[in-house]
Amino acid sequence: MIDRPNKTVLCHGCFDLLHLGHIQHLQQAAEMGSTLTVSVTADEFVNKGVGRPHFTAEQRAEALRSLSCVDSVVINRSPNAVPVIKTLRPDIYCKGIDYSGDPSPGLMEEIDAVGHIGGKVCFTNTRKMSSSRLINEDKFSRETMQYLDRLKDSGALEAILRAFDDADKKTILFVGESIRDVYLYVQGLGRASKELMLATVVTGQESFDGGVIAASRQGEWKHSALLTSSEYMVKTRYVDADFHRKIFDVYGQRSLVLDENEREDFRAKLTDAVMHHDVVITLDFGHGLLGPLERFIISEHSPWLAVNSQTNAGNYGFNPVTKYMKPHYVCIDEPEVRLAMQDQVGNLQKVVQNLQTSQRCFRYLITRGRNGSAWLRSGVYGEAPALSYGGVDTMGAGDAVMAVTAPLASTGLDMELVAFVGNIVGALKIGTVGHRTHVKRNEIIRTVEALLA
Repeated sequence: MIDRPNKTVLCHGCFDLLHLGHIQHLQQAAEMGSTLTVSVTADEFVNKGVGRPHFTAEQRAEALRSLSCVDSVVINRSPNAVPVIKTLRPDIYCKGIDYSGDPSPGLMEEIDAVGHIGGKVCFTNTRKMSSSRLINEDKFSRETMQYLDRLKDSGALEAILRAFDDADKKTILFVGESIRDVYLYVQGLGRASKELMLATVVTGQESFDGGVIAASRQGEWKHSALLTSSEYMVKTRYVDADFHRKIFDVYGQRSLVLDENEREDFRAKLTDAVMHHDVVITLDFGHGLLGPLERFIISEHSPWLAVNSQTNAGNYGFNPVTKYMKPHYVCIDEPEVRLAMQDQVGNLQKVVQNLQTSQRCFRYLITRGRNGSAWLRSGVYGEAPALSYGGVDTMGAGDAVMAVTAPLASTGLDMELVAFVGNIVGALKIGTVGHRTHVKRNEIIRTVEALLA
């Protein structure tokens, strides 16, 4: 029997998908003292991107309790281990070898907390394994894993992080219509007694700032501004309360109505704003704010222009992206590309290349839902696989992809990596009902790191 020192040892982590690397780390940590306690990060603080944690905190704790080297397990409801360190006051706080020399603020706070209680920080030297890698292999096809491995080997993580830093130095202007999205949640009562129709009862209601307002929050850019009108569209969606399926839409009006003074005031502000920002992101929902003169101002005076022009029930066929000439970046979905080029079934690569010739833009990102995305730069075409399936609500997903990827594209980031980040943003956005929350920068970065583990 090993004579273990009379000291208490604490290990902390997510332990999402317990593997051999974890077990060897905990076994070595247990040999440093007489008792080993493991604290598990609560679900709400597991910041590893889409679909994480894979197991709940209770499941992860149960798996750890089954190990003979572990004496006790606690769930830590905090972003880091500082509270549990202060409560348990371990003699030794033990981390894995991959944390040695890690300058992250969270670890520095933990090390400082250990010092304040007179404890010692130690590192095991067992081999590093990745839970994220194992989860990715279980979730994705062999082809997608090969794609992720290729991006990893090419230095994608470093290039993406550098692009975020470079984009944060730019001033970014979001231009477009404001929308008030109202969700009326209903439950079915059955067929009406005297009409051939479904009767429902309202069980709740939510409303969100949508349109360009919601888009401007995505990605949390440091130097961003918003230009819209005081008038806004109201869209009321009747939603199945049990499954979050939308039943039908009611528009408050067909289009925005601005009097001549309001429109002249908006044009004056638009002319000044686009000239004084490095990147102009135009989200044209086709609700009447952006007419021919506004589009001319945007196209002629923007130093770097990104465009998303959308089709919806109120403007179907009348708001093609080809109304904007010579933008620097276009991000739209596949049906909008096909509608703009009047090509419903042709090869997508040829359709986008024809759009490029017509519009004279050199960077395109085409979102394709469960089929991922396609991209084009200066005639070079590629496709990127989807990184999530299903989701809760697709509303605003394309806007979020545009809002995050346009500033990255403006830095010169390779379009394949722009598409990769865009698919991550889309996967994060469809996990939210409406615009309850925006896609946070930290979520994006952590997901990039997890997928390229």
